[in-house]
Amino acid sequence: MKGYKRILLILLTLIYGCIDPIELDISEELRILVVEGYISTGPGPHRIKLSKSAKYGDVFTALIKSEVGADVWIRDNDGNVTILKEVSPGWYDTPVDWRAELNKSYTLNIITGAGTHYTSSPETVVPVAPIDSLILQFKKIPTADPAKFIPGVEVFARFQDPPDSRDFYIWRNNGTYIIETHPELFTIFNPLGGPGIPAPKDCCSICWINELNADFSIRILDDKNSNGTINTELAAFIPDNGLRFYSKYMAVIQQLSISSEAHAFFDLLKKQLSIDGDIFDPPPATIRGNMINLDRQEENVIGYFHASDVSIDTVFIERSVLDDFQNARKIKDDCRVLPGSTVFVPEFWQ
Repeated sequence: MKGYKRILLILLTLIYGCIDPIELDISEELRILVVEGYISTGPGPHRIKLSKSAKYGDVFTALIKSEVGADVWIRDNDGNVTILKEVSPGWYDTPVDWRAELNKSYTLNIITGAGTHYTSSPETVVPVAPIDSLILQFKKIPTADPAKFIPGVEVFARFQDPPDSRDFYIWRNNGTYIIETHPELFTIFNPLGGPGIPAPKDCCSICWINELNADFSIRILDDKNSNGTINTELAAFIPDNGLRFYSKYMAVIQQLSISSEAHAFFDLLKKQLSIDGDIFDPPPATIRGNMINLDRQEENVIGYFHASDVSIDTVFIERSVLDDFQNARKIKDDCRVLPGSTVFVPEFWQ
């Protein structure tokens, strides 16, 4: 039971809102709706992901099942409705040219294919301080094996916090990098056993990979103790996975405003994720976000929908910034099979 609860919490690290911790007998839950995503004042499309967690006790078979065929829309406080389109199973996008507006409130509405209506509490977009600069620092993260470390680069956001308001922040990161694979070494299954049968491919060896959230850590700030000061906060840690730093990595840092309720939610989630099984750990709590089932409000829904102002800055991380590396991964296939890949040079690539 405890392990399953931790898995549900880990699912929430992908989610980007009042907190209502409740005790929940997960063994009685059939499938729990998982809502991931947020909207911002930044460029669209803005994406909401819907899925259902598996029933406890099935050895996590089909742990996550996409929630397809839902009607999803966002309503602002003026009554304007924006309809999201399902672009792939369980993924729902706003129109590309749509974005949230400062000082407006938004609610997310979902009607599943089964006819169940979910809605969020209203979230108001408040201004966020702009990023002044990004600072890079190499770091090695220890692992359970004392002889092994995870090398990577910390990205710090430096900004002036406004003195006349209580502000709450959360950081997200995206990235782009170039890779080289070896399609000429591709093999197929050998029905007689032994090594695979050589089946070299003509294309392609060089691709650019676009990824979301190389760093899944929850990075938040309440300016209660730093109001009005110049802050330097860790916005992301980009680990070397044997692919990202073949050449260089372009990190895109999003500094987002969130409500006090959203901050409290993510703070509690972060604390729950830090539980490592020690006898002095607090008991795990099931965390409820700001999504409710209008027909059965006692139902647990995983996720917190929030609406944010955003400041975006980018930085190219050269391979030379790293003092140590993971062993390079050799992929014997067309680079286009990798998620987020393209053979076209991004127009922003330097």
